[in-house]
Amino acid sequence: MRILLFGGFLGSGKTSTILQAARQITEIRKETVVIIENEVGEAGVDDQLLAGSALQVRPLFGGCVCCQITSDLVTAVAEITDNYHPDWLIIEMTGLAVPGNVAKLVRQYDASRSPCKTVSIVDAGRWQELKEVLEPLILAQIKESDLVMINKIDLADLDKEIDLGQIEADVRQIAGPAATCLTVSAAKPLPLAVLEEVFHLE
Repeated sequence: MRILLFGGFLGSGKTSTILQAARQITEIRKETVVIIENEVGEAGVDDQLLAGSALQVRPLFGGCVCCQITSDLVTAVAEITDNYHPDWLIIEMTGLAVPGNVAKLVRQYDASRSPCKTVSIVDAGRWQELKEVLEPLILAQIKESDLVMINKIDLADLDKEIDLGQIEADVRQIAGPAATCLTVSAAKPLPLAVLEEVFHLE
């Protein structure tokens, strides 16, 4: 099993990107996927969307996976490993979670020692605004990520104030040289080669 942790601030496009990745994995690689979806609160639209996609879903509610419900996340990973034996486990974290911190938790307590990679989704349309208002959180989400996806690049064609070159330069500086950075639009298919590159698959 391979574990993908998806992080990114609220509205960055995590759910759409996850569905794209899951479809690519199941349709092209012909491998199985289980999704854990975490949201703050008792219910979420994202859960309904994911459940309607015919993919296996395990929703976790009641708080952030990196703090209040860490024990539930670890238990869920173990349960899915034992009961479903998927090729891939995708964990969608709440918009307030830091992927690097959750990855450390999973790597520490996952008895299967599955390879675990982090994916951070950046909202190109709100980059400057979020960086100014929530800089510590946004920077923490990008740091230590294996893959950073700058999403909603199609908005740059509509809004000339969006400087994709500057956003990409900012993100690469924050993420560091070891991270893979990619500009994408969740409305279009996610190149499966990106995930294969991150996991060194052939």
